[in-house]
Amino acid sequence: MSCLHKGGGAASRIMLARSTRQRLGDVQDGASGVQAGGTESGSNGGVGLLDEKVLYLVFKSMNWNPFLICQYTLVCKRFADVMKKVIWKEFCLSRAPKMVSHLLSGAGGQGGTIAGGWQPLGKLMFSCPGSHQSKHFYSKTIPGHFVWKSRFSRTSGKSFLPIQCRSDTLYISDCCEHLDNGDDDDLGVYRGVFRAFGTSKTRRLLIENRVDLEETEFCPFCREKVWSMTGAQLVPPSAIQRLGAYKDNVDYFVCVNGHLHGMASLISTSDSELSGEDQ
Repeated sequence: MSCLHKGGGAASRIMLARSTRQRLGDVQDGASGVQAGGTESGSNGGVGLLDEKVLYLVFKSMNWNPFLICQYTLVCKRFADVMKKVIWKEFCLSRAPKMVSHLLSGAGGQGGTIAGGWQPLGKLMFSCPGSHQSKHFYSKTIPGHFVWKSRFSRTSGKSFLPIQCRSDTLYISDCCEHLDNGDDDDLGVYRGVFRAFGTSKTRRLLIENRVDLEETEFCPFCREKVWSMTGAQLVPPSAIQRLGAYKDNVDYFVCVNGHLHGMASLISTSDSELSGEDQ
């Protein structure tokens, strides 16, 4: 799965590799418990550049910067493997420790792993997937982009669950608002993640109702196939109310790993003020 990144190409990868060697050297010189010039297993090669302990210290010093994690993933396959195995997990734990701890406590988090992997979960935390026209929703194409702040709410997630599935746990982000989506509509893009989706009532309901997976839609985070909750007629009125959607114009998808992404036409500020309702 590709990550958001700036630039690219061989020249930038060479510069990143040189920068990384310098950082790794600096950390090795001062890191306790890390043996300079070697590796634990010998499989990493070189002078211990890919020692997981050293890379952990390097990215910890950078506060698990997601841009840099994405960039360093492109340096080489060995770097990419360490990013997926170690660094993305630490990024997720640093950004949303309570949410991640709760996700790990479900059936999908057995053995300290997350359904779909740590990298897609990390991307879900900092990346708005943008929007495009779908079978049930008209929208301009808006590219995905970095989100500076994200708040995920389990309480808000309840509003997106069919009434017979309210015992499931779903974390939903606040809407990323894109103004003037055409025809004077504002667009809200949101994303979320289920806890233990494999054993959830939502998944069981989709299967029992024989809802087909979408042929042309894919999860923007893990690239797996998705169900359309709109197509399955499982979007509850509470989701429309929570979003403040205009004319019930809402669409969202859930992938086989339990990642959710969706779009909604938002009521404009002036309309909200006139209604006098607390959204």
